[in-house]
Amino acid sequence: MTEVLFTLDEIQQRVISALDDFSEHDLNLLELYADERAATHRIACYLQNYFKDWHVDCEFNRRGFKPKTQRGKKVRPDIIVHKRGIPENLLCIEAKKEGEPLDNDRKKLKNFTDVEGEDEYQFGLLLILSLKAPYSIHCEWFRDGNAI
Repeated sequence: MTEVLFTLDEIQQRVISALDDFSEHDLNLLELYADERAATHRIACYLQNYFKDWHVDCEFNRRGFKPKTQRGKKVRPDIIVHKRGIPENLLCIEAKKEGEPLDNDRKKLKNFTDVEGEDEYQFGLLLILSLKAPYSIHCEWFRDGNAI
């Protein structure tokens, strides 16, 4: 994938809209200390509304017909926005509850967005889910193998 599919501003606006929808309807998942997969599933549902021509999948572990790997280890991004079956990978999302280690997720997102990598997502996003009032979601963005 060499062409730019979205600008940073375009992708951020869509993601922010989806996160606003999540905050309006499902923020109590954070208050209830629900597993991060419950939150990422709901966020993915809202993302689909803003990426209608794309597939929004949770825990997607495939690269074509083979397992998705990084440095020899199988990986499953929490959420991806992509086109199944063709190499159009737009957004890779990892989520963690505030206070949990983030280094591994940051490394994964750097690898997923590396232009020399196998997946080459245009953007990566780390969502840090705050479990204290006021409940919120902090975003860290990645592009070209770097935090931006």
